[in-house]
Amino acid sequence: MLQKNRKSWIGKAWLFGLLTIFLVVTGCSAASPSSSTPAEQKTEQAVPQEKQELAFQDSAGTAITVKLPVERVVVLNRNTAEAIKLLGAEQYVLATGDTTVKNNPYLGFDSKPDVGETKQINLEQIISLKPQIVFAYTNRPDKTLEEKLEPAGIKVVRMNNYLPEQMDEELKLLGKIFDKSDKADEFLAWKHSIEKLLADRVAGIKEEDKKQVLALSAGFLNTNGGYRIFPSQSLDGKPGVGEGYATILAGGKDAADLQWNPAEASTTIMVDEEYVLKRNPEVITLHGTWLGGYNVKDTKPFEEALRHIMSTTSVSRLKAGQSKDIYFFYTNFVGSDKRYIGNLQLAKYLYPDKFQDIDSEQYAKEYFEKWLGVPYQGIWHYSFKDVQ
Repeated sequence: MLQKNRKSWIGKAWLFGLLTIFLVVTGCSAASPSSSTPAEQKTEQAVPQEKQELAFQDSAGTAITVKLPVERVVVLNRNTAEAIKLLGAEQYVLATGDTTVKNNPYLGFDSKPDVGETKQINLEQIISLKPQIVFAYTNRPDKTLEEKLEPAGIKVVRMNNYLPEQMDEELKLLGKIFDKSDKADEFLAWKHSIEKLLADRVAGIKEEDKKQVLALSAGFLNTNGGYRIFPSQSLDGKPGVGEGYATILAGGKDAADLQWNPAEASTTIMVDEEYVLKRNPEVITLHGTWLGGYNVKDTKPFEEALRHIMSTTSVSRLKAGQSKDIYFFYTNFVGSDKRYIGNLQLAKYLYPDKFQDIDSEQYAKEYFEKWLGVPYQGIWHYSFKDVQ
């Protein structure tokens, strides 16, 4: 009897335990988020996720942290404006400055506000646009930019996007800022293939066969009859200003013995006529934005400029003037963001036999049409050799 009652009691206890487990599991399921009420779900979804941050050092050496995503910027640097367009992030640009619309009309920023040139930046307008970041050159405008904008919660990021030793890392940084790292890597692979083509060709040029080249400001020579030189070296022995360093990359020698101070706002060093006559270059490259460009088709202004320079300056007394080994390059195509294309053309001017199979125009066309998504046109370089 006792045994029977004991079995009955054990059976009831087992049934009770099973029922308890069932109720606990059911209760837990009912309390899960998947079965919460619409009001509860709405409350949960309304809780914002913490924004990601990107910490980095800009090209001026300043430590900066920005919240991601970055979707509102002002660009006071036309080279950076082009890099942003190249990455496909142009929709985030609220306004530009630094003659971006004038000198880079193909970027499509003409409908955006222009906040002024370097020395006349409209800071009040920038603040009213409420950008997350303002991009500027490392050497301009001055620190007034930070003093006025940072108290308003606007980060100032300084980068150049034209100096040869900085360009790759700056593009990679922009890729991170705008979540376009894959596009940056893809473009850099294309760019490096062109640079390698040039480097492989010039590697075979003997030192004694290299041409002596002087890189000059075209506008200053034409207007003032004076000489402003783009040095190929910086004070610390690193690559100098793009227009000057192009001489080295294209297999030439810098006829000048000057070094550039990156802290200076100007990218040229003025010298007197005696200095140039003494250096007596075999080749002169002229650089600027007052000739050529995207919307230029007529070559007559180039011919007129040469005649003016030859008749009003001492260029005609130089080896380069006598042989007419004088070549003009629009700034961006040797001294700036498209130097790897312009350098190929410069090498072809210097050593036509060695580069006769190279067509730099095909790379220029690919750059505009594939990477910028705009038609290729304009005059970006010009040889004075055959001008009568």
